[in-house]
Amino acid sequence: MTDAEKLTMIKTLLEDGGEMPSDEKLTAYLSIAKSEILAWIYHLVGGVPEDVTVVPSKYDQTQIYAVVVGYTQAGAEGEDKHHENGVIRSFRYAEMLDYIHNNVLPLVRVGAVS
Repeated sequence: MTDAEKLTMIKTLLEDGGEMPSDEKLTAYLSIAKSEILAWIYHLVGGVPEDVTVVPSKYDQTQIYAVVVGYTQAGAEGEDKHHENGVIRSFRYAEMLDYIHNNVLPLVRVGAVS
């Protein structure tokens, strides 16, 4: 799936009649999610190989939902908690990272690593 297709799907999922985030903002979230997915996959085996530059297709939906989770949980102006008219909202950047870590399996090796 291309980044443009992912962006279209994210916009569809976020569409609720309100203001749609800019393509630039959503692309930044996609890039962050991509970096974290690749880092998480390869963190136990010495890091991301130089020839790996795209998210494996089996994690395309994970990347899309990580962006949706990350965007919808983002607080305004760095807030981590917001109270307004009796409504309490809490935000954590880690929500997107937690989503990735809970839905992406790291690559492991058996035996000695050289």
